[in-house]
Amino acid sequence: MKSDLKLFQKLASFPFLLIFVAFLFPLVNVSCSEKVVAEPNVYELIAGVTPESVLKEETFDAVKQMKVHEPRTKEFLEQPIESTRAILPIVVAVALAAVCAFITPVGSLAMGLAAFTSLWVFIYNLSATVVRQHYDFLVVEPGVGAYCISFLLVIGIAMNLTVLIRHYRANKQKKSEENIQDQHSSESK
Repeated sequence: MKSDLKLFQKLASFPFLLIFVAFLFPLVNVSCSEKVVAEPNVYELIAGVTPESVLKEETFDAVKQMKVHEPRTKEFLEQPIESTRAILPIVVAVALAAVCAFITPVGSLAMGLAAFTSLWVFIYNLSATVVRQHYDFLVVEPGVGAYCISFLLVIGIAMNLTVLIRHYRANKQKKSEENIQDQHSSESK
């Protein structure tokens, strides 16, 4: 592989590494009556969250009042959201995509595609879990972090595809040149 292609292959890990910064942005927006009440990021979801732990400050005071007057609300707010551990495979896939970008673009491509798919399946399942746990008054939508992570994944995937295509073309050209040399050497004999 040419040195410029190897350099480009190593640079393909950069979008995957930037995703760890994008994990700080809100992955989902949780709203109630069209007002956003929580915006957890990936790291908060990994740590495990309860509905109360990710509430915005403005909402927190109103929730305190609700907990005093309604014991069922207190139980609801202190119960953990079940699917928060499902975010770990996405983080692992992104880390593996970054590492594989140094070794093989095929592995990085596969991990990038797995992370992209898993991210959107997670968001869909999180909203379904919220409804299944009888929090149907809450609406879960993708946040800015989901779009930022997706954008960086697409860039990383495209860079790995570029490396693969360039490598394939270089090999094809090399074989073509070898065939031409073989033909010339056989004709000269």
